[in-house]
Amino acid sequence: MNQKEFMQRADELIDKMDIDALRNCLHQLARMTLENKRESFLQLLEDCCCDDKTSDTNGRVQYRRVISDEKVKDKLKELKGFLTKIEDGEICISAHGYEDYSSGYWSSDWVWEYEDHEGIGKTLKEAVIFAHDCMNDCRYEEAVTIFDLVINITVFADDEDGGDTIELSFEEMIDENLVDVNHRKLALDILYSNYQLHPISQRASVLFSYFSYPYFKELHMEDVLSVGREELKDINLFLQSWIEYLMHQSGEVAARLLKEAILYYKGAEGLLDMARKGYKEHPSIYLSALLEYEKTHDYETMKEIGTEALEKIDKDLKIRGEVAIKTAQAAYYTRDNETMKKCWYEAFFSDSTVPNYLRLFCDREATQEYKDLAERRINELQIYKQYYNAAYEDKKNNATDYEYKYLCFFSGHIDKIHHWCREQKNSLGWSGHFIRYGLDLMILYLYADSQLKKAGKHILERVSRSVGFDESKNLVFMKENAVFESDMSASSENIFWDVFCLWKLNYSISIDEINRYVDWLESVINRRVDGIVGGKYRRKYNDVALLVAVLGEVKESMGVKMAKSIIIKEYMNRYPRHNAFRGALKEYMD
Repeated sequence: MNQKEFMQRADELIDKMDIDALRNCLHQLARMTLENKRESFLQLLEDCCCDDKTSDTNGRVQYRRVISDEKVKDKLKELKGFLTKIEDGEICISAHGYEDYSSGYWSSDWVWEYEDHEGIGKTLKEAVIFAHDCMNDCRYEEAVTIFDLVINITVFADDEDGGDTIELSFEEMIDENLVDVNHRKLALDILYSNYQLHPISQRASVLFSYFSYPYFKELHMEDVLSVGREELKDINLFLQSWIEYLMHQSGEVAARLLKEAILYYKGAEGLLDMARKGYKEHPSIYLSALLEYEKTHDYETMKEIGTEALEKIDKDLKIRGEVAIKTAQAAYYTRDNETMKKCWYEAFFSDSTVPNYLRLFCDREATQEYKDLAERRINELQIYKQYYNAAYEDKKNNATDYEYKYLCFFSGHIDKIHHWCREQKNSLGWSGHFIRYGLDLMILYLYADSQLKKAGKHILERVSRSVGFDESKNLVFMKENAVFESDMSASSENIFWDVFCLWKLNYSISIDEINRYVDWLESVINRRVDGIVGGKYRRKYNDVALLVAVLGEVKESMGVKMAKSIIIKEYMNRYPRHNAFRGALKEYMD
């Protein structure tokens, strides 16, 4: 129940109470009030019963102030003076740096320790408390003045060893435990004070400007309604201006705030109306509308909304892929299998991940209809050497070099994977090279048995993680005419292997090619073991022992009896004095 629904229900019940019932209700509330909330509760009672309330020029009730004007003026002057000295570097903290080798000699970190002899942290906390008191005394201008000075302050730290002066922001002061302030409470106080201070024409832009600070990004505007002595006025007018303003802002924070505001103000229908108007700027509103209708299991409406969204949203946006998955789920529940399968393809078209690709192979008809189209889509993707950083709603359906190579593998280009692996000529120095991942893909592909053994399961886990299968959300898979959903939080490897086996049926190669790849695999693993164990790189012993064992399991799956035992014994005989390596091999003995 959000704050709006809660207040509406509370007002309905209050309207039904007579004087005695209201007195009893307040008495019960007082009895159940926790100790740290009792002062605020008494202040609330005083505000509601005092006879000296006045109104300002806008007709807003002005509660009696408890702090004298003179005290506020003196304290404000004192804090401003101290904060100015901090900003000018007249007073500062001291810093001492050293290398921390707690993570190992070869992975040291430079660590700074600070000492606050001047009491800067204590003063900043005092300023925040004073600003909060001003807010509760309805002195919003003074509160905002202090809040802004504090959160924008730069504190200087002198290096005791004579190095450059260090600059710390207010947030860094908190992170370094130099200031004891609750981030969330501070942020809510700031938003509330600014709402009360500024006219409605300025509120939206002023409030949104604070969300550039890291500790504001997760806040919900609804929470501001429960702050302060005075109830926020003109909420509906503000929400209208807030929604209009956010519609023209980009970024994930703006999108989240926009969806929350629409849902609070107009509900699920409002989300849908706004999605139709603003899908170009904020396509994720369509997804939010789907999620709201999903809560009530209105799958027919979900399917209609999703189909509409897929027509309108730019096909190259990843967010469209999420919309397609939700629409597929709705189509399944309405027994519309054709739409469901089409949405599976649309999900891959807009968000070309391996999990989205594999989904097409969980149903024979879907495979026949969309396999060639999906392969064509892979060839159209733009490839980047590293991740292209963009806001959530603006992410284009591009692939990194490795993502593209994974898709090449799953679209049947086993020869390309073999070629890319062979580009690594050395048996050492595999970090940062595709062979680490390509070798695992080749091993899984060559595994002829449907039941994985111990080493094969380890390889499967690695591949599942590397293709993002364990992190994928809202996955809908079909197997033997049954649809199941999974958030991949449990047993994702088992699901991945089932789907992998279904996929593999569509990309078979000749027995001669298989034997050639197995011979190559054996030679690569042999060189890798010699390089690692021969060079005594003990931290890699487990890795190469796994490769030895899985090579044996691959051969056994192809009909070579006792292959794993024979290969493991060969390596144990080759390295009779390397007890750590021999111990790692024994872990895989049946």
